[in-house]
Amino acid sequence: MAARPQGSDALHSPVMVAQVLDGLLTDLGGFYVDGTVGLGGHTQALLERLAPAGRVLGLELDPAAFDIASANLAGSGKRLLLRRTSYAELSRLLPELGVTHCNGLLLDLGLSSFTLERSGRGFSFQTDEPLDMRFDSGQGQPLATRLGSWSRDEIAGILRQYGEERRAGAIAKAIHAAAAEGSLVTSGALAAAVRTVVWGDQASGTLARVFQAFRIKINDELAVLEKFLPQIPALLASGARAAIISFHSLEDRLVKRFIAAESKDCICPPELPVCRCGHTATVRAVNKKPLTPSPEELDRNPRSRSAKLRIFERLP
Repeated sequence: MAARPQGSDALHSPVMVAQVLDGLLTDLGGFYVDGTVGLGGHTQALLERLAPAGRVLGLELDPAAFDIASANLAGSGKRLLLRRTSYAELSRLLPELGVTHCNGLLLDLGLSSFTLERSGRGFSFQTDEPLDMRFDSGQGQPLATRLGSWSRDEIAGILRQYGEERRAGAIAKAIHAAAAEGSLVTSGALAAAVRTVVWGDQASGTLARVFQAFRIKINDELAVLEKFLPQIPALLASGARAAIISFHSLEDRLVKRFIAAESKDCICPPELPVCRCGHTATVRAVNKKPLTPSPEELDRNPRSRSAKLRIFERLP
C-alpha cells in the first residue's frame, strides 16, 4: 500500500465549505453530524464555526482515511466524537450516544484526493495499484475477485447503470476477456483493457466512468444512499437541516427525487382523484436548484467542478 501522509499535511481542501456552513448551521451550539468525514476538512470547518458548546459526530468507513482524520482533528477535545462506520448506521448510533436528534447533517459523497491517488486500493486509472476499490477492505471481496465471477453481460450492465457508459458492451467484452485470463489484478491492468476499446482524447472520460461504475457497485453506494435518505427527517430536530454534496448525476437524482417527494403532502399517482397515501410533507428544500462551486474554487480545485450541493430543512 502506498505510504500514507500523517497529521495536518494530509488535510485536503473540502468542497464548497462556505456554502455548506452558511446553509447548514442553524444553531451554533447544537449537535451536528458529518457522515462522511474523509480526511476531516469539513469537520474542522464545522468545529471552527460552531460555538464552544457545539459538538460534531464524525463518521468514516474507510480505515485509512479515519486514521488520518483522527490525527488531523486530534486537538478537538470533547467537542468531537469520531466513529469508524458508515453514515447508514446513524439511526443506531444517536441513541447509543444519548442524542435524540441532531441539529444538522452533512454528507459529502465524493472521494478525497488521498483515496483516489494514495490509498493503494486502485480507485484511479492514473495509478497502478491492487484492484480492490472497497472503502472498507475488511468487508466483501475486492474488485479483482468480483470481475472473475461476473459474466460479460453483468459487467456491461454495471457500466451502463452506474457509469452511464455508451460503449458498455465493447468495454465489457474486453474486461471479461482479460479477467478470464487472470490478468486483471491491478488498476493499471483494468485501464489497459479499457484502452483496447477507447483511446485518444476520449479515453480519460471513459476510464473515469468505468472506474466510477465499479467503485459504486463494489461499495453499494447508491443503494446505501437510497436506503438512508428516508431516515433523515426522523434524525433531524425541527428546523434542522441536511446538506448533501453529490458528484454525479445518479447520486444527485436520488437526492433531488427524495426532496421533491418529502416536500409534498400527497405522493399518490396523479390519476387518483382522491389522496389515499396519507403522506404529509416532512422537509422543505432550502435551495430550489443545487448550489455549485464558485469560479474561484474551481480555479483552486478543478476536481470540484461536478459537485452539487442540495440543502433541505426538517419541517415542524
